[in-house]
Amino acid sequence: MAVSGTATSGEGLPVEKMLFGTKEWLDAFMNRLNADERYRELATDYEGNIIFRCYADPGVHELLSHDLEFYFDPYHGEIRDWRILEPGETIEVEYELSGKYPVWKRVASGELALKKAVIMTHEIKVKGKVSDLVKHIAAADRIIEVLTEMRDVYLFPDE
Repeated sequence: MAVSGTATSGEGLPVEKMLFGTKEWLDAFMNRLNADERYRELATDYEGNIIFRCYADPGVHELLSHDLEFYFDPYHGEIRDWRILEPGETIEVEYELSGKYPVWKRVASGELALKKAVIMTHEIKVKGKVSDLVKHIAAADRIIEVLTEMRDVYLFPDE
């Protein structure tokens, strides 16, 4: 789903921006992450599928009329599979990270460190073994860095 905001291509031509939380955005994010050599190096020994859950916030945008759940399966530096779960769909995962939209927006914008949101402020709740995630915090930080590096090509629903 493209939105009315625009960015510029490498040639200076205007392009439509993607909307955070859409399939188009998730595909672009995961493809960029898979192409990122630094992420691949940092996550070389990580395996364990994850759901990132953004709680519904219908006052922000229709996209947030229900919880958004992003599933992905990182394995030794590569994201093997990813998708947006359908409302009510359940899937067994090793980790679930859940939080409110404004928190995820701050994390995705680089304003709030994921580690701080999980461990210090508890604004993002974790189901799964937190100590194992902490061992791979550098890879998690790189995931967020890649997301913030993409800010010129996507908009948040309330922008």
